[in-house]
Amino acid sequence: MKLDLLRREGFGWSIGLGVLAFLGSGHISIRTSMYGIAFHMDSSHFIGAAEALATGQSSAETLATGQDYESLPTWFPPLLPILLSFYKLLGVEAVDMGRYVNIIIFGLIILVAGHWLYRTVRSHLGIIGAVIAITVSYPLVRISSQLFSEPLFVLMTLSALVNMESFLGNRKVKAGLWLSIIFSALAFLTRWMGFTVVLAGALLILTDQETPISVKWKRAAIYSVASSLPATLWIARNWIVYRILTGRQDCVTNQSIWDSLSQFGDQLHLWIFVRHSLGWLVICLWVAVALIGFEAAKALTARSISASGWGVALFRKVGSLFNTREQPVMPFVTFVMVYLVVLFAIAPYTTCELPTASRYLLPIYVPATMTAIVWLERFLSNTYQNSGVSVWKSSGSWGLSYNKAYGPMATTRWITIGILLTIILANITRNIALYIDILSTYDPYGYQF
Repeated sequence: MKLDLLRREGFGWSIGLGVLAFLGSGHISIRTSMYGIAFHMDSSHFIGAAEALATGQSSAETLATGQDYESLPTWFPPLLPILLSFYKLLGVEAVDMGRYVNIIIFGLIILVAGHWLYRTVRSHLGIIGAVIAITVSYPLVRISSQLFSEPLFVLMTLSALVNMESFLGNRKVKAGLWLSIIFSALAFLTRWMGFTVVLAGALLILTDQETPISVKWKRAAIYSVASSLPATLWIARNWIVYRILTGRQDCVTNQSIWDSLSQFGDQLHLWIFVRHSLGWLVICLWVAVALIGFEAAKALTARSISASGWGVALFRKVGSLFNTREQPVMPFVTFVMVYLVVLFAIAPYTTCELPTASRYLLPIYVPATMTAIVWLERFLSNTYQNSGVSVWKSSGSWGLSYNKAYGPMATTRWITIGILLTIILANITRNIALYIDILSTYDPYGYQF
């Protein structure tokens, strides 16, 4: 029995993924063990709502205490406070419960992302690199060390998108749809921006090219209504009890879209380089961008596309990207695009923080990373197959040959791949070195670097 289990395909990867998830959760546990989880203004609202749920304090009692509207449990959806309210059953403080929740969530994010990558990416080295990049990522680790709802939102969003991809890929038709509905509803109950998950899912269903129109509209309607119903009922409850829908916000930033885009670039720069000395990595990054632009321009102006048929061929090429059976990353791409558009459009008028705050941009990090590794693998595979290069192994030795007649050497592509892999490796090693330094010195503010 044990021998059969060890021989089962994927068993070794499951063990390795579990180890990485354990190490990631252990990292968050160590970072927050001595000084506790970082506490902010929003955290007080979560803790207050959790304590009210745990003690059974009614809405009338809450109003009778003379609390102002800002202290009422209407600003945020209820899922995180519900999880925190179990602190009383476990005999711990509510703040400590938030720490335990984040530790578990961090490990689950790694497990969900790793499992999807294992069934999608063929390169085991690419899978390991992607999972390690997520495990040591600057934004995810930093926010998971603070009491915010974003880590829970990332987990629910990721689970919804993974199941939506399974549904559209016809692997688990019914189960995938209903699981996606459940996790989309939970994402909406975690943050109000969860409606972007519902919107992205509806768009994916409606753009499925191999499903009849009537079926698509029926599925999209069921998905949208079922996913939005729990949050809608909570908002209706707020109005009935407090005469407020989602709370009151008196401060806005009114930041322009151009400022938001500029700061978005700065935030991406921070995520990649993490306040280290930039040096040669900046040069590598710009060279990679230039080479990718060159390859994109060359593909769009390929001779195989005639002048008369160029527009039609390009239109078909773009249209095929929305076929999720061919592009498993499209649920992640769609969500990232929808989330950013909505964030930049409404955040300046609904929150006191800038829309480019790291916590607000965090939900796109894991989907973007998973998309990047899939595209990088496809790019590498396509480059290898069309470059005339052959690599083989025989009699315990490796061989390498180049056949010019088979295909021209794609020099720019190989350089691009090398640079991108170098940047990824540098990002991982820099983050690990930084974490080791913080943990070894027990810097009380280190986890907020």
